[in-house]
Amino acid sequence: MGEATRRARQDVAQARGRLSGEMDELELAVRSAVDIPAKIRRNPARVAALGGGAFFFAVGGPKRVATRIARLVRRPKPATVVSLLPQEVARIVEQVSADGGDVRAALERGFADWLEQGRAGAAGAKRKGARRTGRDTFWHLFDTVSAPIAARAAKQLAGRLFAAEPDRPRSRAGEERPSSEGPRPGR
Repeated sequence: MGEATRRARQDVAQARGRLSGEMDELELAVRSAVDIPAKIRRNPARVAALGGGAFFFAVGGPKRVATRIARLVRRPKPATVVSLLPQEVARIVEQVSADGGDVRAALERGFADWLEQGRAGAAGAKRKGARRTGRDTFWHLFDTVSAPIAARAAKQLAGRLFAAEPDRPRSRAGEERPSSEGPRPGR
């Protein structure tokens, strides 16, 4: 029974040594992973590219770029009307009141509010029973496809940015670790 106890204690001591070495190695890897200033000193372009790419994908950069391009390609909207009031109403307002500009501005604000309320009601009705346009379908498809891809790309770039350096210093305990392979003496 004394021999088995001695071997068990040796196994426990070896396991503690391996665990200690692995903990030291993990600590060095974590320190290397979060030491961003050292990474910047070693390779500033790589760190900037990884950080910028991760940020770009995380904030929805592909969608923003695509919508900006679509706006540039799309035909310009027609010029806005100088006055919202019909010509007859505008002429009467100018004739009746000495401060026609103020009355005109108040009427135009009221008319614009009325138009917005009508548009809001029409938009709600349109959403309920209307079919999607080609543009709506494209953007829905774009969102459906690009969002998961962008999220995965951001995650991978951030993972590369915060990865432990392969040339980091190794722990000394790892070199002195006893080998767990091969036959054990006494068995």
